[in-house]
Amino acid sequence: WFALAATREPEDNEKIIPEEKTHFWDDSKRILRRDKNFNWFLLVRILSQFATMGFSFYIIYALREFNMTAVIAGYLTATLTITQTIANISMGWLGDKIGHRAMLILGALACILSAALAWKATSLAWFYPVFILTGMANVSLWTISMTMTVDFGSEAERPTYIGLSQTLTAPATIIAPIIGGWIADTAGFIPTFTISAVLSVIMTFILIFLV
Repeated sequence: WFALAATREPEDNEKIIPEEKTHFWDDSKRILRRDKNFNWFLLVRILSQFATMGFSFYIIYALREFNMTAVIAGYLTATLTITQTIANISMGWLGDKIGHRAMLILGALACILSAALAWKATSLAWFYPVFILTGMANVSLWTISMTMTVDFGSEAERPTYIGLSQTLTAPATIIAPIIGGWIADTAGFIPTFTISAVLSVIMTFILIFLV
């Protein structure tokens, strides 16, 4: 509450409101045809939902494979929570300094490493770095990606960009956990982690070379 009360909005310049009313769908089609960079960004956001689908199964895999106790599960949950708290502050600050795209690349790399470590884990100790990397990836691919959306287009087009970013990624957000659960149930946890790692590699490539 105190943090919100102390927040002050920056002064804004006077806006010139166009007399013609804009049409969301027409504007959306025009943006998608014109802004290829934004299209690649949308693909990254969609892929990120599938690249992170293995995250939900780390704790179950550790429980079944290594007979994890409730105490260790609590430690791992605390590790994830603390990491996300620190990452939200630090990655947001770094994103303002060196760019949100760099933070997205960092998150994609963390996604690759977390899936790879979970895949190759030989003891419960491996899951501490797994959950640290998971926390970093979560912050990057959720919070930072939403922040980066406002970097595209002009100020007048910003609402359309935000609407497109949220609307077009929503189906993947719904479908990815279902597909992840189906893969884990039919093929096992390792194939789920492997697919997540492969999709994370593709996502990293797009971020580095195409966005």
